[in-house]
Amino acid sequence: MPLKNLTKQEIAAALQRLSELAQAEGVRLEITLYGGAVMLLAYDARDVTKDVDAIVHPPEVGRRLVARVAVERGLAESWLNDDVKLYISTKEAKNEMVLPGVSPAGLHITRPTAKYLLAMKVMACRKPLPGYAGDYGDIETLLRVTRCKSVAAIQDIVDTFFPDTVLPDATKVTLDGILERIRHEAG
Repeated sequence: MPLKNLTKQEIAAALQRLSELAQAEGVRLEITLYGGAVMLLAYDARDVTKDVDAIVHPPEVGRRLVARVAVERGLAESWLNDDVKLYISTKEAKNEMVLPGVSPAGLHITRPTAKYLLAMKVMACRKPLPGYAGDYGDIETLLRVTRCKSVAAIQDIVDTFFPDTVLPDATKVTLDGILERIRHEAG
């Protein structure tokens, strides 16, 4: 089944079912959500996301139960995937995440801190394309949440999680434009 955009309610219902399945098997999955799902669920920064980027432990049980949820709920096989694992920092910083309607009995959910997610989004800094929003809107939201005011401050945040990473000049120009828009809107 092809990917379809997921709403907050659809994600919560799928995660609730995942919790139920895990509990029925006597396990409690540890799941860290990333990317668009966090922007949607934690910051209300968008209406939908194409998938749920997540790391699930234990991975074998998690993959099996995620696949079952996909079949039961008519979701794409990759509705929840761990593609984000390539971009995870060894210096992760996470917060607990409680989702209304999702029982913690079978799931323990965490998410990156706003600064860590900002660093990840800045590292990707993907441009909007037709049919794809890119990272600019998410970066703007996270800059507002973190109250970050300069490219130098953003670089400091990136350095916290991805040491020795120098932001490309094109990324700095993009960030400067986003910061200018925030300053302009603030008056």
